[in-house]
Amino acid sequence: MMFDFLSRSKKLNNAAHQLFLKVIEQSRDDSFYKNYKVEDSLDGRFDLMTMHMSIILNKLEQHSEINDAKLVRRSLQEIMFDNLDLSLREIGVGDLGVGKKIKVMAEAFYGRVAVYQALFKSNNHRDLSEALKRNLYRGRDIEEGVLSEMVNYVFLQWESVNGQSIMDIIKGNISFLTIEGEM
Repeated sequence: MMFDFLSRSKKLNNAAHQLFLKVIEQSRDDSFYKNYKVEDSLDGRFDLMTMHMSIILNKLEQHSEINDAKLVRRSLQEIMFDNLDLSLREIGVGDLGVGKKIKVMAEAFYGRVAVYQALFKSNNHRDLSEALKRNLYRGRDIEEGVLSEMVNYVFLQWESVNGQSIMDIIKGNISFLTIEGEM
């Protein structure tokens, strides 16, 4: 009985790792940086990751009555913050500075996730545009066409993930739309 729990826990953790790898792969697509003017920096990558994570977390939260969905959601967030911690250390942030930076990143992450998830439900393109200008583009001037396409991408991605099977996602199987094909 105990080994069944450990095996299930390991499977869910592996699924969360697979989901996180998909988020990172999607967030690092060159089109975001070349065509959609996201800054190719630690901040830009963080904000793209946050945007994609909020889509998956929203889907998992919609199914919080399924215990495995809650466990994958928690594990996915833990994996993300472990990865951020490791990344900061790799770029030379000292032990004392990592904790402070992670705290700031966590506040930014959870704030953005709350805003994005509320906007997904409202389908408010204008407010999502403002949120992306403020967060993803860090207040820089962005052409309206580029911003509009990014907003469309986010809503299309949300709709796509929302339409996928929760059981597949709990197993770590998720499909993101391709950027070029959808924009």
